Amino acid sequence: MNRNDLLATAGETIAYAEDYLDTKIELVKLDVVDTGSKVAANVIAGIVVATLGLFALAAFSIALAIWLGSLVGSVALGFVIVGLLYLIVAAVLFVSRNALLKVPILQALVNSLFKEQTAHEQARRQAAPPQA
Repeated sequence: MNRNDLLATAGETIAYAEDYLDTKIELVKLDVVDTGSKVAANVIAGIVVATLGLFALAAFSIALAIWLGSLVGSVALGFVIVGLLYLIVAAVLFVSRNALLKVPILQALVNSLFKEQTAHEQARRQAAPPQA
């Protein structure tokens, strides 16, 4: 091979490398958008479910307060009892917030992100041509 052929081949190799790098960057961007949109969808779904759960909890709390009030002879006292029950639950959750809230929530988030990443890697491996 002469010098011009080597230069042409080197130029083609550089062009291929640039195309490969551009494609890799686009793939990373798409993966980030895909993972981010799935996380956002999960968060929004969680907020909707939590909101509906809070409405149900409020309805049951009012019913419990009225029922307790009829048992003790004062509806206001029924609401006080239910309020005290919620204060006790809140105190227990506050004292054990790491074990009951932070750790499970963080584990669920990390597992969700890594599950998505593993699924992407498996799909990529299946789509990739076999290497010789």
